[in-house]
Amino acid sequence: MPSRPRLLLVDDSEAFRRSMTRALERDYEVVTACGTGEARGLLTPAPNAVLLDLRLDEGDPSNAESLGLLADLREELPSVPVIVITAYSDVDHAVECMRRGAVDFIEKRGGLGALKARIDKALEQAQVVARLRQLEEELAIVEPRELVGQSSAITDVKEMIAAVARDSTVTVLITGETGTGKELVARAIHASGPRAQRPFVAVAVSTLPETTVEAELFGYEPGAFTDARRRKAGYIERANGGVLFLDEIGELPPVTQVKLLRFLEERTISRLGGAKDLPMDVQVVAATHAQLTGAIRAGTFREDLYYRLKVCEIRLPSLRERREDIPLLVEHFLAKLGARSRGVGVVSREAEAALLRYAWPGNVRELRNTLEAALIRAGLRHHRRVESGDLPVEILGKAEPPEVGSPTSTQAQSAPISAANSPSLEEVLAETELAAVERALAVSGGRKTEAWKLLGLNDRYVFTRRVKRILHRHPMLAARHPAVCAAFRTHPIGADNPGRE
Repeated sequence: MPSRPRLLLVDDSEAFRRSMTRALERDYEVVTACGTGEARGLLTPAPNAVLLDLRLDEGDPSNAESLGLLADLREELPSVPVIVITAYSDVDHAVECMRRGAVDFIEKRGGLGALKARIDKALEQAQVVARLRQLEEELAIVEPRELVGQSSAITDVKEMIAAVARDSTVTVLITGETGTGKELVARAIHASGPRAQRPFVAVAVSTLPETTVEAELFGYEPGAFTDARRRKAGYIERANGGVLFLDEIGELPPVTQVKLLRFLEERTISRLGGAKDLPMDVQVVAATHAQLTGAIRAGTFREDLYYRLKVCEIRLPSLRERREDIPLLVEHFLAKLGARSRGVGVVSREAEAALLRYAWPGNVRELRNTLEAALIRAGLRHHRRVESGDLPVEILGKAEPPEVGSPTSTQAQSAPISAANSPSLEEVLAETELAAVERALAVSGGRKTEAWKLLGLNDRYVFTRRVKRILHRHPMLAARHPAVCAAFRTHPIGADNPGRE
């Protein structure tokens, strides 16, 4: 916050605006607007508080405009407190203002000392709320400052992060396979640099509809398109002063690529439907798992944008390139997943050997998901450590699905096959299908839509129904795959109550 907080006073009385400015300008930087239209033009840079005249008179057309501005402020600048100033003293009016998002309700005929005290209180509360939100975001991050591992490959990444963080203006391109931790690196750049106290805005480009991606990134003005009823700040504007993380940048539509390139070169944006250029101070960090050079040859990605993004490239190694870090990662994830609170302390030597042999196509994310599922299985079997039998079948020495009739756990390996315990062909096939689904969920980070695509299926509804049918028909197999049960909201049920299809 600047040395003097910036107040925006919105009132249609010129005399009142002048008198309030004289009374407050010693303690605050006061900017004034005679109406909501003028006020909207003064929201960049964002004020520290807004004093808004509001009559709550149903017959007054200016009342609807003020209520519209109040709604916009609550949506676009939720951390900026709005204090309603009015000549009315009705309690119902005060309650209505608070319900609509104002933090306080002040009568114009009140004393100046009381007004300043209420403004200072609102500013102090806004600071506390902002700090709490920052702490919540920091707690939600998995140690962004410390990537787990001591291999030379990950050490090089840490050194690059430190160098990039020092120069907070450089544009960064993070490359690497899915699940290697690209967003973790972006957050580490933000947390380690001078922008740490400013916003970090992450955008999954692949999830933005092609028809609205430009509006989402750059914002829009009222009337820019059919549903644009009020001004909205885009992701770039929300990240002003901080770091903007654009994940899967290769999915950006060609038309929007042109506008992003212009922003990177000029550091200004214009909202959709707007004519004004707005300067932005944003460090851009982009990421991709795809080879953008191939997209350039295919004509789907601009070569000039590629080189503008690749001012500094950080390549993340796959997990199979740094296998020596797997024991440290296992220990780290067991602690994060609360292994000891579940009664599970360690990973057995056999299980660790299997983890070290496996290729990990889903990288660190797959390792974490695998350990989480293994902890659930270990708990169900009352193990005090993760055994190899708690791991998915494809990790136990093979990357491919097991052959029909092959053992899938240490228990199966130790038990001789006989007519009494030999699994039926249906059970073997069901186990193979559940293992494949579990693997697909691990690779996709638990996203079912991506999982059924990875499995080469054409209909997600058929996929969901088939998996649920297997889980209900084979409760003992379901108990071995709690991650699949959790993903499909199906709990393992007893063999004596197989449920209905």
